[in-house]
Amino acid sequence: MKEIKNSKERLVVLFSLLFLLIISYIGLVIYNNRSLKEYDNTFLPSTYIDDFDMSYYTYNNAEEKINYIKDYVLETKIKVNIDSKEYEYSLKDLGLSINIDETLNSIKKNQKKLNYSTKLMMINGSRKGKYKFIYNIDENKLRDTLNNLKGQVDYNAVNGYFDTSSGVSYKEGTNGFALNVDNSINNIKNSITNGINKKTNISLSGDVIEAYTNDNYKSIDAKTSEFSTVFIPYTWARNINLNYALSLINGTVVEPGEVFSYCDTAGPFTRYGYVFYYEFVGNGVCQIATTTYNAALLGGLEIVKRYPHAKKSLYVPGGLDATVASYSSGWCVDMQFKNTYKYPIYIKAWSNDGIAYVEFWSNHDAKEGYEYTTSSVQIGQRGYKTYLHKWKDGEEVDVSLIDTTWYIED
Repeated sequence: MKEIKNSKERLVVLFSLLFLLIISYIGLVIYNNRSLKEYDNTFLPSTYIDDFDMSYYTYNNAEEKINYIKDYVLETKIKVNIDSKEYEYSLKDLGLSINIDETLNSIKKNQKKLNYSTKLMMINGSRKGKYKFIYNIDENKLRDTLNNLKGQVDYNAVNGYFDTSSGVSYKEGTNGFALNVDNSINNIKNSITNGINKKTNISLSGDVIEAYTNDNYKSIDAKTSEFSTVFIPYTWARNINLNYALSLINGTVVEPGEVFSYCDTAGPFTRYGYVFYYEFVGNGVCQIATTTYNAALLGGLEIVKRYPHAKKSLYVPGGLDATVASYSSGWCVDMQFKNTYKYPIYIKAWSNDGIAYVEFWSNHDAKEGYEYTTSSVQIGQRGYKTYLHKWKDGEEVDVSLIDTTWYIED
C-alpha cells in the first residue's frame, strides 16, 4: 500500500510540473505574440537597408529617414570596367534614384512572411534582416553618361601600314574598340536588380573593331634595288611635276606577277597637280619614269614596256632612259615592268637637294642571291646598246641585251 501511495504522489508531482510548463509556455507565447504585435507597423530590431539600421522605425518614419539619407546614398561611388580600364561613377551620375515606396513595401511583405522563430531571433539580436534599396533608373541620363564615357574609351582600328621612317617595314594593324551603350545599359540594369553597394563592380560591353593586316607584306624586309637621278631644283615647273610624280608612285605595292604601269600610277599627266609645257606631256615626269625603269632593271625585273626619248637624256647613260606621255585621246606612252619575284614589292620614292630617289623593297631572298648592273655601249652617232649583267658571289654569271636605242635628234 505504501508503494502505491508513493507512485500516486510522484504522478501528482509530474502532472503539476507539466501543468506549470504548459502554463509557462502559453504565457511566453502570449507575451511574445504581444511583443511581435508591436512590430506590425514597425521594422523589427536588427533590420538593415544596406548599411543603414532601420530597427524600430515605423513605416512612416522610415520613409522620412530614407528621404533624409537618399542624397548621401546616391553619392555612393561604384566602379565600372571597360576595355581593361576602370572608372568610378556615383549612382546619381548613372541616373539612379531610390524607389522609396517599393523599398519599404518589399521589406513589409518580407517581414510578414518571416516565421515566428526568425522574428524572435531578430528581437533578441541573434539574427539580422538585410535588405537592399530598390532603385529607379533614368535611362536618358544613364545614356548621356555612357555616351560621354564612349568619347573617352573608343579608339579607331589602325590597319596594317608601311613604316618608312627608317627603311621600309610593315607594321601589323591594331584593333579598335567601341563602347556598346545599349548593352552596357542592360548590364547596369541587371546589376541594379541584383543590388548595388560600394563594392559593386559592373562590366560594361564593348565591340572590338577588327584591323586589317596583310600578312604577305610582312615578308618585305630588304631593299632589292635603288636608282637616283639629278635635277635642277629651282626649275619651277619641272620641279613641281617631278616631285608630284614621285609622290604618286611612292607607297605603291606591286604584287607577285603584277605589271606596274607608270601611266596608271602617276598619270595621266593632264591630271590636277601637274604643270604642263606641252598639251600632252608634263615636263619632269619622264625623269621619274626613267629613274623607276633603272631601279626595275637593277632589281632583275622583267621590263614589259619602255620607249626612248627622241634625243638622249642628260641624267642617264644613252639607252637607259624611258619616256612617257599622255594624249588628249586618252592614249599613253607607258613604262611598265612585271614583278617576277615571289614576294610583293614596295616602291619608296622621294627627292632631296636636287636628287630624285626610287627604291624597291621586297624580301631579302627575292633576287635569290643575284645582283644586277647595267652598261651602255654607244654604236654610231645616235645609237646605244644596253646590257644587263647578272652577278652572284662577286662573279658575273650572265650578260643579256636590254635594248638597242636609236635617237632621232641630237
